[in-house]
Amino acid sequence: MDHQANEIEEVGDPAVQKDGIISTAGPVGEFNGLNSPPRNYDKIGPVDAEAGSHDEAVTYCLARVRSQLGKRERERSFRARTSSRTIFRIPPTLHGINSKAEQPEIVSIGPYHRGREDLLEFEEHKWFFLKRFLHRTSLNMESLVRSVARVESSARGCYSEPVLMSSGDFLEMMLLDGCFVLELLLHIFRSADAIDEDDPIFTQPWIIPILIRDLLKLENQVPYFLLETMFPSSGLLRVVGLEKETLGTLVLKMFHLVYPIPTELFKSYGYAQCNHLLDLFYLTLFPTNEVHINYPQKYRPSDQSVPRVTQLRPSGIKFKSKKTQNFLNISFRKRVLEIPSITINDFMTTMLINCIALEQCQENSSKYITDYVSFMSCLINQPKDVSLLCSDGIITRFSQDDQYVANLFYKLGKGIVFNVDDCYLSKQFEELESYYDSNWANMMRTYFSSPWSVISVFSAFLVIVVTATQTVFAVLGYRFH
Repeated sequence: MDHQANEIEEVGDPAVQKDGIISTAGPVGEFNGLNSPPRNYDKIGPVDAEAGSHDEAVTYCLARVRSQLGKRERERSFRARTSSRTIFRIPPTLHGINSKAEQPEIVSIGPYHRGREDLLEFEEHKWFFLKRFLHRTSLNMESLVRSVARVESSARGCYSEPVLMSSGDFLEMMLLDGCFVLELLLHIFRSADAIDEDDPIFTQPWIIPILIRDLLKLENQVPYFLLETMFPSSGLLRVVGLEKETLGTLVLKMFHLVYPIPTELFKSYGYAQCNHLLDLFYLTLFPTNEVHINYPQKYRPSDQSVPRVTQLRPSGIKFKSKKTQNFLNISFRKRVLEIPSITINDFMTTMLINCIALEQCQENSSKYITDYVSFMSCLINQPKDVSLLCSDGIITRFSQDDQYVANLFYKLGKGIVFNVDDCYLSKQFEELESYYDSNWANMMRTYFSSPWSVISVFSAFLVIVVTATQTVFAVLGYRFH
């Protein structure tokens, strides 16, 4: 949550919010920055308090103490109220890494980017999807709005910032956004001969991957329970002929169009309890071999725990692309570091930034993506590191150029809070650093780090062998003579 949100809460507390209007009336006599300060406040201070009357000094002190105590109580209360919030802003440490990955490009979902000028064109299209939703389902408009209104309070509470919208505007937004998401699923899974040619997506099929990417942005979410509220009455499964599917299954199949998700996970997470679409997708990324080991005393990493690729390779480390469907499953054995191949494109950039942001905002949650990126940011420090990983098949040739990839991992590594002692890759961190500091690795770097070094060592070895041979023959010749 950013600083602005804190300021809003402090100003509005004790506040009464009704239809987007905040009352800032506070207890009479309390100095909270909005009411008038005590008389002669500007003349009385710690130095010249004795110059004023005793009563004025007491009034000044009481006002200050009450103000500070009240502020701290409001902050404590605010933290308690926001502990269950699930839709956040991108943290400041990650903000600005890639604006296309952080903010919606075509469609705004939720209140954070609503009304942005460059998104208004598609905002108008949402009315088409609402009209089609109502026509297709034959639902009564009032009953639909009332069903959304029943979850309004819970939906408002999901956002980490106060939503300063009237109830009417908020319900309209939820209604339009919910219908759009469901109708997008309909468009994707409906048979080709049943596509509505008036559908704005039908004339621009190239925007589907961008729309799907927009639905994975942390700042661009609606609560998942809103979609679950509207889904049963949408008749979506009947129309697309997938009566045995669930909302979660359809959503994951939609994401599967732009990112491969193991098919066995469709059913596993079809009924998953999640907070929003990004959260549902995030659940499918967990490593299959969930290893979470702490090394509280045994392992204390150096400042740069894992050397970069251009340092590890001359030390005898081999890099190999690992055959697995989950890019988080990294292993290290017998001097071979196996890393699943990954394509750094627009979707992967969006996924990494937003999943890390989600992990950083949620307390007591897993940090798998943060751990992975921290590990990779140690390996990648410059474009040469990326080039070597490309030659090993770990970063695919469909990725962005080497400089882009190096900059991305560098910026991500700088922008995250990471604890190597509490990390699913702790063992890999420890073993790599331990090997790099070993005598064998040092010898490899010293004598076998380049072809010329190998030639020099081989030449020296050959000279020793030739000299020893000559000595042996000389001794034998002398004895037999």
